Amino acid sequence: MQPDEWLVVLNPVSGRGQALRRQPEIVRLLELHGMRHSVAISRFHGHAIELVSAAVAAGCRRLLIAGGDGSLNEAVNAILAQDKVPPAEILLATLPVGTGNDWARSHRVPGNWPAAVALAASETSALHDAGVAEFGDGSRRWFINVAGVGFDAAVVERKMARGFGQLAYVLGLLGALWSYRPVAVRVSQDDGAAREASILVQFAALGRNCGGGMLIAPDAVPDDGRFASVLVHAMSRLEVLASLKCLFDGTLPGHPKVEASPCATIRVDAPTALAVEADGELIGHTPVTFRVLPRAIRVVVPATPE
Repeated sequence: MQPDEWLVVLNPVSGRGQALRRQPEIVRLLELHGMRHSVAISRFHGHAIELVSAAVAAGCRRLLIAGGDGSLNEAVNAILAQDKVPPAEILLATLPVGTGNDWARSHRVPGNWPAAVALAASETSALHDAGVAEFGDGSRRWFINVAGVGFDAAVVERKMARGFGQLAYVLGLLGALWSYRPVAVRVSQDDGAAREASILVQFAALGRNCGGGMLIAPDAVPDDGRFASVLVHAMSRLEVLASLKCLFDGTLPGHPKVEASPCATIRVDAPTALAVEADGELIGHTPVTFRVLPRAIRVVVPATPE
């Protein structure tokens, strides 16, 4: 592929199959803006990693991901796992087609497809922090939006087969609430000493939104070299239900059972393995260390107003 040619990765299941059904419309929009391109369809979980890796090795430097947060996550993993090209030389754009589209929401990427393709064609870009989750077995996964340990991962498991957008997250939350129990963990940030805590969830946020629009980290800055750490201490079921609105209105960090602070590293250990999610995908189990990679990836986003 030529460096100015776009690889368009379509997720055929995102948004209940919209990207595949409307592929001709997407192609027309690309042609309207004179975007040379090839189209690849991701056929299984992890396939986008393979498609993007192969394209980058073949010379591709422009990627348009027609999917949701999970598809974007796979593209990020492909870009950051390879060592042949500096990741900042690869341009990553998204056409929001998924159920959550939280990363696009945080960055004001239009949900309107003609406007989103026009934005990609403009190549207006910025460097963006990435996160890496390092596991006890030596494996690692990268992410670009929000990672979580504990209850959040249990919700992700339940929402995968139910509903869409915020409704999927809320239904998953309510379903998981009856079986999930807060657990004792050891948490440390940066060079601080580890401390015991009974938690509901520990978030490591680069973006502001997760769960189909939940505003869990309103103060997150995507290029400052730090996570917005949001630790939610153990709550009763009634306390969780009474606090649901905090997930939507940006007041979660101010909740009396929430600790919010910026940091570059978060480590979580637990006596029994806890699920870990990132960008809405289950990626492993504790122990895990989250680290920020400052300004590690180049993304297409609207220009920031002066």
